[in-house]
Amino acid sequence: MTEICDWSERLNSSYTKDESLAFETPVLTEAYNAWERLGGIPSRCQFTPRLSKAFLGNLVIFERHESTFRIRLMGTRISCVLGEMQGKLLPDAVPPEVAARWQTDLSEVIANRKPLRAVKTVAFNDLHYLEAELFLAPLLDSRGELTMVFAVVAFRMGVAPNHQLGDLIAASR
Repeated sequence: MTEICDWSERLNSSYTKDESLAFETPVLTEAYNAWERLGGIPSRCQFTPRLSKAFLGNLVIFERHESTFRIRLMGTRISCVLGEMQGKLLPDAVPPEVAARWQTDLSEVIANRKPLRAVKTVAFNDLHYLEAELFLAPLLDSRGELTMVFAVVAFRMGVAPNHQLGDLIAASR
């Protein structure tokens, strides 16, 4: 029973931001290397399908729209897990508390003009058993203005370390 309580606590507090960019997921390292090879803050048009091939399904591009962000592009691996959100504004795509957290991270990446690694529990659509590791980086729009964020996301089981969800349920009986 203690393990379930520990897992519940971890679920509610599972959020890490990290500027070291020490990715655990190889696809995020590939995306970071591609972003960095372009030098400085690249523009969206520099990410051709050929350059993005290894992480295209995990890619999300956000664009600042007034006081929020619009999801301009959403890879199939992300939409299969979270649902289709391409073209939607954050407040229309996710619950308000999730939109606020995403808004903060995306705004921070633009304000600081540098990439960020984040690890967080998926907090909506009953996906709380998943953890998302993200690579977030600033991106220029077609006019050369910093209005976009390049995000590559990888999902993994976020259940208590060294345990399967079934083990936790069995232990609670």
